[in-house]
Amino acid sequence: MTEKFIGIVLDVTRHSDRYNVVTLYTRSRGRVSFISSAAGGKAGKIRQARLQPLSVIEGDYNFRPNSELQKLGAFSLHDVWADIYFNPIKQMIAMFLSEFLNRLLKASMPDTNLWDYIHSSLHLFDVMKDRISDFHIVFLSSLLPFAGIQPDPDEYSDGYILDMQAGSFSSKIPLHRDFLKGDEAAFAAKLCRVDFSNMRALRLNRNLRYRILDNLLKYYGIHFPGASNLKSIQVIHDIFN
Repeated sequence: MTEKFIGIVLDVTRHSDRYNVVTLYTRSRGRVSFISSAAGGKAGKIRQARLQPLSVIEGDYNFRPNSELQKLGAFSLHDVWADIYFNPIKQMIAMFLSEFLNRLLKASMPDTNLWDYIHSSLHLFDVMKDRISDFHIVFLSSLLPFAGIQPDPDEYSDGYILDMQAGSFSSKIPLHRDFLKGDEAAFAAKLCRVDFSNMRALRLNRNLRYRILDNLLKYYGIHFPGASNLKSIQVIHDIFN
């Protein structure tokens, strides 16, 4: 069955001398893995250049429901990013986010609202001129409701903790150690109200940004095992150090 796809590139892995495995998050079918030619030459280099982290590509393919790997034939860029791959900080953030999304969306079914959120966020990221260093923080926090794990900030009161396992604010200290208290819990409640429209209200220094990102990844990792153990996390910490 031939159908069109639009997909966000999450990962490209070498499969053999001749082929790569390209993992896309598609709007129509969720996560889909493709076998793709890794041929050299000018055409091969152009093909590989179009498969950068968080590239958005489109094309036609013959969907085979019983196959783990679909065949990626000819495709084109659905969006041409003007700055993401030319700004070194944006490039590193894109690498980090693609690895995170690849871990988060391991067995993802179609979710057009989630796909549209990621897609629209990338458009915003491409044209951003300032507050770039906070983009990944706001992206991860704004993604929480799409992942179904956003705490309700209306539950927070002074002195409450964030029970990370329960995903809620509480006045009682849990028996486990996965909770935030004090300023970290208060900031978690504040972060739940922040999105790209009001992100200028954030005032993050290097140390606070470090702590918030680690707490966000820990929270995701509790609810989506594997989502927090990222190879690129040290790169992110280094570039904002």
